[in-house]
Amino acid sequence: MPRWISKGDAIARIQAEGGEPACLMCAIRDGRVGPTHTVFEDDRLLVVLPRYVRRWGQVMVLPREHVISFSEVTPELWAHTNTVAHRAARMIERELAPLRCYVASTGSPGGERANTSMHLHVHVVPITDPEDRPRNVFSWDEGVLVAEPEEWDALRARFAAAFR
Repeated sequence: MPRWISKGDAIARIQAEGGEPACLMCAIRDGRVGPTHTVFEDDRLLVVLPRYVRRWGQVMVLPREHVISFSEVTPELWAHTNTVAHRAARMIERELAPLRCYVASTGSPGGERANTSMHLHVHVVPITDPEDRPRNVFSWDEGVLVAEPEEWDALRARFAAAFR
């Protein structure tokens, strides 16, 4: 079963796996910070299981292109990103039956930080606790979930099959 670790432990693990990359999302895209569990990909996007999550079953939609502001995102890329995020949310609803899914584009104007990056990306987070709110789902202050490689492999395979 996935288990909780502290925010500090998660950051230390990320740094041990890939240092402090200028762009964490580009490092994830390129496989430079540990294994990447890809659920879906095309020529413009990746849908991956982030390895440090607040809720089990969370996915991230990540444009391959390094874009950091909405001014840089073409309407076509933004529409495609949202179409794929919607598809991911529907897949999570079918597979996990959460109470709802939170879908959020997170980004940091101040540089790379825990659970955020300058690089545009969209999180799709299954919510199973009626008390969950964005403030505790998108913050690492209470720690993050991690899992064993075989748990990630099983979830990735399940989601990849369902994404088709």
